[in-house]
Amino acid sequence: MTAPRHSARIALLALPLALTAALPAQAQTTSGGRSLSLYGRVDLAMGRYAKDVKTSEDTMSEQRDSSTARLGFRATETVNESLTAFAHLEHRFKADTGAQDGTLMWKDKAFVGLAHTTYGEIRLGHQSSPLDMRGVNGRFEAFGGDSLASNGSRGAKFVAKWDNATYYQSATFNGLAFGLAYAPKETALSKNLSGVQLDYQSGPLVLSIGQQTDASATDDWKSLALAGSYDFKVAKVMAIWAKSSDVGTNNLGEQKVLTLGVQVPAGPGQIRASHQRRQDNDALGGAKEARLGLGYQYLLTKSSSVNLSLVRHNYQKASTDNTVPMQYEVALRHNF
Repeated sequence: MTAPRHSARIALLALPLALTAALPAQAQTTSGGRSLSLYGRVDLAMGRYAKDVKTSEDTMSEQRDSSTARLGFRATETVNESLTAFAHLEHRFKADTGAQDGTLMWKDKAFVGLAHTTYGEIRLGHQSSPLDMRGVNGRFEAFGGDSLASNGSRGAKFVAKWDNATYYQSATFNGLAFGLAYAPKETALSKNLSGVQLDYQSGPLVLSIGQQTDASATDDWKSLALAGSYDFKVAKVMAIWAKSSDVGTNNLGEQKVLTLGVQVPAGPGQIRASHQRRQDNDALGGAKEARLGLGYQYLLTKSSSVNLSLVRHNYQKASTDNTVPMQYEVALRHNF
């Protein structure tokens, strides 16, 4: 049965590739207001990395993805002067081996929607949850969530992608915008998923607050996140605070995460720093984690860059106290 499933996956990916190959460029718009765009990223690195800071202080040298490679397709069609229909697919894979990232073909995005210039947009399908969409996303992390020096898990134990989701995102009014999302449990989860996110933007200031309820087959929990950034021109500072609390019958505890960052323009790129502290309460195991990332992004062009990373990582739990004092990475990234 493995060969037919593999062939089916190849066929699913080959269809949009074949359609796009017929276009003279990455995006084409017809007189009927239709467009189809292809985009992607390949980001590979060489470096020295921690094997598993939770169990040892050992490191290893290897080539790996600095950020997960992706291939995406965007399709839009103008319905009238105010309304646009759209669909979005994004595949994730490991460029160092060519293997698919995870079990899902369209791991990051697979949705369809309508966008109105006044009333906002609605999306249906597999997509980001409210905190992942705008609450704790890369705009509030110094490395944009990419490269060794970046810090993930910024939303504590929240779930980043929801299946069967309906997401409404409002238009922006006087700097304010909000999003509402809902996903029925169907058969796989213990309860329905829901969430809300509020944004405020004014010049160099961006603020966000969001909350969502996630679930597994046997448990459920709530996550709250506050985030903000301010661009002083000579430096841009940013911060995220998030907390996840178990609200199911298993009492799996609480996790808090604080992520701080700064970007400083320097030459043809940016100096970047990101610091994160995570703490689990006793019910969740009492682990503590601290991670500091330093780096520089050197822009070769608008689409290509060399990214340098240095990382110090500490993990504590019970009698374990492991520190990997120096991880490093040199990565070449190309977006298209």
